[in-house]
Amino acid sequence: MLKTLSLKAVYRSDEDNILQDFYLPALESAISYDRAVGYFSASMLSYASQGLTAFIKHDGKMRLVIGAELSEDESNAIKRGYDLRYLNDKFAEYFSSSIEEINDALFYRRLEALSWLVANGRLDIKVAFKKRGMYHEKIGIFGDEVGDKVVFQGSANESTRALLPDFNFESINVFPCWRKELSDHFQPYLDGFERLWDNKTKRTIVLDFPAAAKEKLIHIAKKAVIPQPQIEITLCERLTPYYHSEEINKGLLPSVPEILGDSTFELMDHQKEALNAWKANDFQGIMALATGAGKTITAIYGAVKIFEVSKKLFLVIAVPYQNLADQWVEVLRIFNIFPIQCYGSSNNWVDNLSKAITFFQTGAKDFVSIVVVNRTLFSHNFQNFLKQIPGNNLLFVGDECHYHSAEGLAKSLPGQARMRLGLSATPVHYVNHEATKRLISYYGNVLAKKYDLADALRDGVLTPYTYHVILVDLTPEETERYYDLSIQISQLAAQQGNKDLDPEPNGRLDRLLFERSRLLGSAQNKLVALRNLLSSIEKTKLSIFYCGDGSVEDEDTTEPMRQVNAVSLILQENGWTNAHFTSRESRKERQSILTHFRLGQIDSLVAIRCLDEGIDIPACRKAFILASSRNPKQFIQRRGRILRKAPGKEYAEIYDFVVKMPYVQGEGSVYERCLIKRELERVAEFVRLSKNKSESINILMPILEQYRLEHCII
Repeated sequence: MLKTLSLKAVYRSDEDNILQDFYLPALESAISYDRAVGYFSASMLSYASQGLTAFIKHDGKMRLVIGAELSEDESNAIKRGYDLRYLNDKFAEYFSSSIEEINDALFYRRLEALSWLVANGRLDIKVAFKKRGMYHEKIGIFGDEVGDKVVFQGSANESTRALLPDFNFESINVFPCWRKELSDHFQPYLDGFERLWDNKTKRTIVLDFPAAAKEKLIHIAKKAVIPQPQIEITLCERLTPYYHSEEINKGLLPSVPEILGDSTFELMDHQKEALNAWKANDFQGIMALATGAGKTITAIYGAVKIFEVSKKLFLVIAVPYQNLADQWVEVLRIFNIFPIQCYGSSNNWVDNLSKAITFFQTGAKDFVSIVVVNRTLFSHNFQNFLKQIPGNNLLFVGDECHYHSAEGLAKSLPGQARMRLGLSATPVHYVNHEATKRLISYYGNVLAKKYDLADALRDGVLTPYTYHVILVDLTPEETERYYDLSIQISQLAAQQGNKDLDPEPNGRLDRLLFERSRLLGSAQNKLVALRNLLSSIEKTKLSIFYCGDGSVEDEDTTEPMRQVNAVSLILQENGWTNAHFTSRESRKERQSILTHFRLGQIDSLVAIRCLDEGIDIPACRKAFILASSRNPKQFIQRRGRILRKAPGKEYAEIYDFVVKMPYVQGEGSVYERCLIKRELERVAEFVRLSKNKSESINILMPILEQYRLEHCII
């Protein structure tokens, strides 16, 4: 009953947890809920939906009014008595496009709760159009089974962080209707909502919710998992700096969370299988899990379980880049692990690491964790610290461990570590067998069955995708240069006695191979093809453009420019907002760029290699590959990164710009065939598991038949 709640007169988000203290208790007691939240936006929809997780368990009903804006022309049209269907259709289109861009987990869970109520006939929605300005009132009314009601009124200030509404300031006033002395405060809202619902409010037109928008919500509800209030609370907490404060959690021991991401935490079967195989191999080996299949979570869970049994553990996690290190730190915090961050200036971590090792050696501390980037791992200073850690209790985790196959870095790995875990979607080097041997020599064999992309797609761990081949011809000048480079490479390879080009120290050969690769990556006609493509598809938020690091000559420029700059200009011409994500941007700039990208404040990222590994961008919907190396590791990593699951993401799209040469009989045909064959190594891998496999094969078939390469892709 609402009367049994301890309600405050005013709730303010700087002092109160409004979700836990007000919305959830009230909705758990209510069987009716009337809500008006003003002008429609993404943040307002989340604002209206908070706490609905607690309302689902009752057989109650909700009425929701959301506002929409009328232009002057629309207002005049209404005065002239024109059909209102135009307004209805316009709002339905705006509503659908807004919720399609949602990638915030909290917002999406709230949207699922709202959709579930719509689909089950327990929520009616109407749209309020004001003839001037916009409907902007924000009120709510709870009712319980004995007829008691609670009215509340207030606002959540909107900001540019529209997809993270819980960062915004909110204050509400509360009026229990059984307190008759407050009737002057609550009665106008009770009467006003009824007039609004019945379309009797002056200067306001209230229409039924568009059928198209309702169908959109019902479609979401079909795939929705009925959420739990605790999940909403946890997601909301994770948006606040308070949750990430190490001071609040200081002294806590590692533990497995009840909630991970946006659902109850439980390891998947492939993760359990990998951990069991690692344990059976005396805690040594390499987990070859597809990108996006949960390598990080699997490793941390394993470390926590080891500590729970052994009661003493020193966890060292080595990663290639600082961005990836930061992501590990964030995930570790969810498991109550707050590592020493051994990257950046040594002044920030040397003293802490020295003290932690001493405390661990003397028994003053039973658990220590550090995250170190490979560059620091290789340093003389860090190596001296590493040697002091007792090997019996040392768990060394190498993320993207294929980097540790390099001869110099392999020597820096802690030989005393009894427990070793390598993580990589691509542990086997595609040509350098000695590198693979070094990797296995340290970490141990690849554990159990490799969990690849096909497995991840089958199990719903990754998002299905469509793959579109965009064929691009080299120009005559580029073709001539490609022939020249290929001839020189062939001659050097023959002198080296290895036509497969297994790597040997040969600076000139490396330079020629690099120049040829850059030539293909920066082919001039890719820009022409990109212009044509963008003119035929809709602008899409959460898109990534992978570029080469070379220069190109665009038809609209007088001199060569970097491909990333040329692509940015083309995007701007077509109305896309974008930002560069390359080695030239600082770490702080990249973090800011990713935040703006996830919130939809920029449509696209234009990247050079920096997004190949480690950077978590699950919300990405489309990827345009304008440059790619022959190394399978790169395109497998890219594909897995693009296919990470995200709220509301049903599938991903990949556009691949594939280079070819005009067919010419004669001397050049051998090199043409080699070029196509090299490109097909990547294309075949992408086509194999795509949803539209036949489309790509039909596009490629004339070329495959021309060069007798049908076997490469069918």
